[in-house]
Amino acid sequence: MKKILLFFFVAAVAMMFSGCAITKHVAYFQNMDSVDISQRHPAPETHIKTNDELTILVSSTNPEAAEPFNLNINSRSSSSSSNQTLSKAMYCYIVDADGFINYPVIGKVKVVGLTRPQVEQKLAELIKPYFAENENPVVKVRMSGFRITIIGEVGSSKVINVDNERISIIEALASAGDLTIYGKRPNVLLIRENSAGEKLAYRYNMNDANIFNSPYYYLEQNDIVYIEPHKAKARNADVNAQLWQPLSSLALSVATLIISLTK
Repeated sequence: MKKILLFFFVAAVAMMFSGCAITKHVAYFQNMDSVDISQRHPAPETHIKTNDELTILVSSTNPEAAEPFNLNINSRSSSSSSNQTLSKAMYCYIVDADGFINYPVIGKVKVVGLTRPQVEQKLAELIKPYFAENENPVVKVRMSGFRITIIGEVGSSKVINVDNERISIIEALASAGDLTIYGKRPNVLLIRENSAGEKLAYRYNMNDANIFNSPYYYLEQNDIVYIEPHKAKARNADVNAQLWQPLSSLALSVATLIISLTK
């Protein structure tokens, strides 16, 4: 009887420790109580890169003067129409490999490396001479091609379109259905291309609450986030990498105990 009780005790202890191992590997922000996340970390301003898609709207008290700078507006707009959704009255401009857009009337304008407000100011200054002295044209720029790609061990690999040009790594992973049980939480890879076309890499540790203080907490347009699978998943897609190792350890412990009890 004592041997049977000892057997179940050892099995229960082994299961308890295996459960702790799983929790330790899967849980996010494990050191939250010891990390200061109270400091404000605003999202960085978005800088224009090559191949970005820009939508631009020019409005003025004189619709006829603004019309040549809004190529797809079929009807003349009034100043009040500028409050409508930008996508209803805009033309999409692709930033070429040299960092320019081909803007109507003005011609080529270099925008790469600039923020949206800087592009708005630059365009407003360039088109100002085409308006009457008492007119101040208003230029609104939006990035219609702000996209994030999430691939790997997530619920659903996808390309995420971001309307407000602001998304954190947490929001991006949630939009993709979160990491699966196979995903390496301490080793999430970010691939980013800067304004010079250089590829940069950074790794997140999702178990560490310091991620909230990371300069890479907010993503930029065209970022790629890759979640690598555990080696066990790579070897056998049918084996649950998080559960198989503790269960195999438990089975080994139980087999060892049984052998010792039957001697």
